[in-house]
Amino acid sequence: MSLDTIRERAAEALAEALEAVFDHRPDDIVFEVPPKRELGDLAWPGALPLAREVKTAPRQIAEKINKTATWPEEITRVEIAGPGFLNLFLDRNRVLTDLLTANRVDGVSAGTKTIVEHTAINPNKAAHIGHLRNSVLGDILGRCLRHLGSDVEIQNYIDDTGVQVADVVVGVLYLPEPELAECLGIEPCRRDELIQRIAERLPEDGIPVASTTDFDDLCWDIYPRVTNRYPEDEAFSARRAEVLHHIEAGAGELGLDEALQLLHGNVVAGDEFNGRAVAALAESVADGNVRCHTATMARLGITYDLLTHESDILHLGFWQRAFDILREAGAIRLEEEGKNIGCWVMSLADSPEFAEMDDPDKILVRSNGTVTYTGKDIAYQLWKLGLLVDFDGSRHDFGYRAFATWDQMAPAEPVIYGAGSRLLARTTSSTDETLPGESYGGGTAVFNVIDVRQSYPQKVVKESVRVLGHTEAADNSVHFSYEMVALTPAAVREIEGRTEVSFGLDDDTMGKTYIEMSGRKGIGVKADEFLDVLTDAAEDAIVERLDGSGAPADVSGRARAIAVGALRYLMARQSRNRVLAFDFDEALSFEGDTGPYLQYSAVRAGKIFNKLAERRGEGRLEDEEIADLDGAEIADDLWDLILQCARRREVVAQAIANLEFSLLAQHVHELAQLFHRLYHHHPVVPEENAEVRRLRRAVFTLFDGEMKVLLEQLLGIPVPEEM
Repeated sequence: MSLDTIRERAAEALAEALEAVFDHRPDDIVFEVPPKRELGDLAWPGALPLAREVKTAPRQIAEKINKTATWPEEITRVEIAGPGFLNLFLDRNRVLTDLLTANRVDGVSAGTKTIVEHTAINPNKAAHIGHLRNSVLGDILGRCLRHLGSDVEIQNYIDDTGVQVADVVVGVLYLPEPELAECLGIEPCRRDELIQRIAERLPEDGIPVASTTDFDDLCWDIYPRVTNRYPEDEAFSARRAEVLHHIEAGAGELGLDEALQLLHGNVVAGDEFNGRAVAALAESVADGNVRCHTATMARLGITYDLLTHESDILHLGFWQRAFDILREAGAIRLEEEGKNIGCWVMSLADSPEFAEMDDPDKILVRSNGTVTYTGKDIAYQLWKLGLLVDFDGSRHDFGYRAFATWDQMAPAEPVIYGAGSRLLARTTSSTDETLPGESYGGGTAVFNVIDVRQSYPQKVVKESVRVLGHTEAADNSVHFSYEMVALTPAAVREIEGRTEVSFGLDDDTMGKTYIEMSGRKGIGVKADEFLDVLTDAAEDAIVERLDGSGAPADVSGRARAIAVGALRYLMARQSRNRVLAFDFDEALSFEGDTGPYLQYSAVRAGKIFNKLAERRGEGRLEDEEIADLDGAEIADDLWDLILQCARRREVVAQAIANLEFSLLAQHVHELAQLFHRLYHHHPVVPEENAEVRRLRRAVFTLFDGEMKVLLEQLLGIPVPEEM
């Protein structure tokens, strides 16, 4: 039984006693953890503040409560200390046996859907290290919500009609041929040949194996050339608006092959590019990048249920329906004078959060009729909450088709696409397309994982739900914000050395505490490149620890697990409101507050049972042995480890409530530290007393199972066989 369940049952017993004795039932009863073990396992200090209200001395309150309360059976005794503290002592054997049994019981679904939207990388180039923080935090959130019983739907928003995709298409169609050829690594040739060569780099249907020479890496090289050229070439810059117009108009039924033929004809004839062909090319650019991004995240064990495409939101009139709902509710107005004349705005002056702003009005539709990003986000949020409904009361919805199938051998293993039967779906603009048995959107709660720079637009989205009268849905619309990822100068040098590519940073920049990345300036680290470097560094760390023994046969598998563990743990450990400055030496250390240290703890626990099997023919505690633990004397230090194991659900709930997974990381680290302190004081294999050895086996069996749940299922950190 988890500690939070024991707290709940003890709180109910105490509340009933208070009501019976003093006709008083408090709204909340909080049990603290005493500073010393001799003061009990839980303590209630509530008699002190209650004394004035019930006109009774605190110690008398505690005494009367203790006599009246029917404490749960997990509480073996209660003592009254000082001026009126109730100190509760738990039945150590019962808690241990309950935990050993409960560890094998799966959670029960609460029956409500929670939607987590994360990743949302612009599909115009390769993912970078900052995107990894978004995806890892969103993935951990989804895992933790599922652990507590939520039905979780993971969505990835694909902005396939935005300016970033248009910029890459501008590059393909209008960058000087020598520059484009340089990106491709070929000799300069005619434009249509270059377009064909770029199209040949597109991934085929399905998800490719991630690499640093994918289609998204090609786009990575093209994109900054385009954005750097805009300020110095007015005619070139004007191409962005042209391409955006074609993208918004759509390709219709035109496929890529037909589009390439049309573009070829345009080049030969010297004509302007066909608009539908440009739109089809843009669709392929976005789709190719999405497939590459999905492959990148698969390396980290990150999965999705639905890819929501912005183009489908536009083509299916999501914003128009949201606009009608907002207008009918009086939530927006058309400005007829002033600086926002001709714009549709949402007035936020009545909202306490916006009241102090000089200009609390938010433009949703510009005077030229274009919708702002925030307007589209509002429509999407209403759909996610099941609140985007048509005039007949039915849900305004997408069409859906299968995007890929996938499998995962274990919770922290890489995702294998093209295998298994698990479905990754995507939205479509045809509502006739359906996936039988599948239903998307309509969540009770929605978490949007978006960096801190989007805090204001996300507040507007939340407020739009509230002004429509959906107070509970607004409260359940949560912006999970986080700070950026940067690199230490040492990390930059490590990447430069291993990739043999210089960032060209000057001494002043390299003298900073951390270095920010900028995709537009071409200063950045691609996620796949970063993961490759991290894996190589992990392999070197493994070989170094073997002290001249050479690389083991399974070194690549170990290195992958350690690299993923190092990255995911650092992402979780760092408070989300602080910039994460990544350093290779710190992340890959086998000591301290790191992922490899936790993995080592789990591996070390597993080795105890390997040695037990060799020397004594024993292993992890079996079910039939649990009853034999009755009456065993559990020392305080072993009990500390047991209690820490019992806190999992409590800590997970706190981490979700605060959107701070550093709390979970800290909990796992403290658990590992407790284990290492016990390892030598309570040896298992050499212990001759069978009863003592059984108890230690029981405690370490609990720890072994707990670490696998915490690391693999919740944090997504794999536990290798060897370190």
